Amino acid sequence: KSYAQRALAAALLSEEVSVLRNIEFCDDTRSALQCIETLGARVRRVDPTSLSIEGGLSPKGCVLNVGESGLSTRLFTPVASLCPTPVTIEGRGSLLRRPMQMMFEPLRRLGVRVRDNGGFLPIEVCGPIQGGEAEVDGSVSSQFITGLLLALPRLEGDSEIVVTTPLESRAYVELTRRVQREFGVTSAWRDGGQTLLVRGGQEAVSPGTLHIEGDWSHAAFYLVAGAIGRGEIRLTGLDPQSAQGDRAVVE
Repeated sequence: KSYAQRALAAALLSEEVSVLRNIEFCDDTRSALQCIETLGARVRRVDPTSLSIEGGLSPKGCVLNVGESGLSTRLFTPVASLCPTPVTIEGRGSLLRRPMQMMFEPLRRLGVRVRDNGGFLPIEVCGPIQGGEAEVDGSVSSQFITGLLLALPRLEGDSEIVVTTPLESRAYVELTRRVQREFGVTSAWRDGGQTLLVRGGQEAVSPGTLHIEGDWSHAAFYLVAGAIGRGEIRLTGLDPQSAQGDRAVVE
């Protein structure tokens, strides 16, 4: 799901057709899929684990339902901020009790109008987001940085994401950057790895077909069971060189 949600967002922001293969349609991935359809993507099921996605940011509705997915919340809030009309992000369950205020001040500094509901969902954003400098608390979550990385390359001017505290989940920022490179979009670390420079005017180019990595966070349960139990468990479909942080479970 970590790779799939990022790939779905990248496919939305491309004006071309992308085929994503090896998708596991868990709840969080389905939430991301619903978000990109609301934001304008045309999606067709190719086979049980593959989607054809014709991208293009052209909202068909004004409400994004992210379910209980924290990643979709923090990823699609900056993406929705590209739109010049109000978009409401709402969720359900435990997500409604998770604070989201780490996004609000950086977005406001980038010109986004935010109705914040006391720091919790639902929230409303209205763009268009502007290029510039955004300071982000890296100790809380890398997921908001992922959202900014996806949204900012579409702007005319360059932007900088300044991480003001130690980044706890750097591996997942690198996963985002890896997915973006598949679509021809790049960014660069500066200042000893505390600032991300994002060039504006980058157009996402579809890679044609993209294979979705197996998810190391889900695989961790089976790997631990294999380590403490009798017999042997063999897992396939995982990338040993993945940027996913949960690959560390192997160690």
